[in-house]
Amino acid sequence: MSVTAPMPTAKERPRRTRTKRVSALPAIKLSQLLPSHIDLRNPLKAVLVCQDCETWVPITGMQSKVQKLVPHHIGKAHVAAAVHCRSSNRRIEFDITIFEWRHALTDAATEASSRQATAVLPKAFSPQTDHTLRGRSENGAVGRRAEWAAALHRVRQADQLRRTVPQGARPTDGPEVSLVSHQAAAQSKEGQLQCAHCGAAESSLVEAVAAGWCRITRRLHCGRCAQRFPAWTRTSF
Repeated sequence: MSVTAPMPTAKERPRRTRTKRVSALPAIKLSQLLPSHIDLRNPLKAVLVCQDCETWVPITGMQSKVQKLVPHHIGKAHVAAAVHCRSSNRRIEFDITIFEWRHALTDAATEASSRQATAVLPKAFSPQTDHTLRGRSENGAVGRRAEWAAALHRVRQADQLRRTVPQGARPTDGPEVSLVSHQAAAQSKEGQLQCAHCGAAESSLVEAVAAGWCRITRRLHCGRCAQRFPAWTRTSF
């Protein structure tokens, strides 16, 4: 009767650094890295972002005296050339605890969420404004000029009606009310607007507005004279 030999089992390997080589570069301090570039959720499988190649690299020797980055290459596998990273076998200095890292990571996430831009929704137009804007876009520049010409004609008609004095006796039971505005008070006897600085005249208030006339210290000035005064002193009609 033959006896079957038991299957051999592999012995547990000691948890130690595979190689004794250590990079001559200065040790990487975890406190100098961004909390988001460190992953200590599983301390025995800790990883961090390499400062040279900016890739996630495991940390070996977590149960040994020396912790360092595992040897790794620059570039993706089967895509770029296998160039050895200069930070391979670089020592890692654990100058922060896992609790401090979690606290710093939470603070960084809170600060990043507060910097995110929020979507600002435009205020809805009223039906009348929406109808007006749609009409302007459909009519184009020619239509807008026609609308402005029609409005200008109505303004001139209103100006002429303001200059006319109604027939009949004035009321005696109340104070006298001026029939013209304070801008038109600077009109001369001929019914023209006159500049208080250079004496230039305009036949109507509409033409004065179109020419850039302004009121400065309650006096009318033409567009050329008004440019000599600061902008905060000029008041348009």
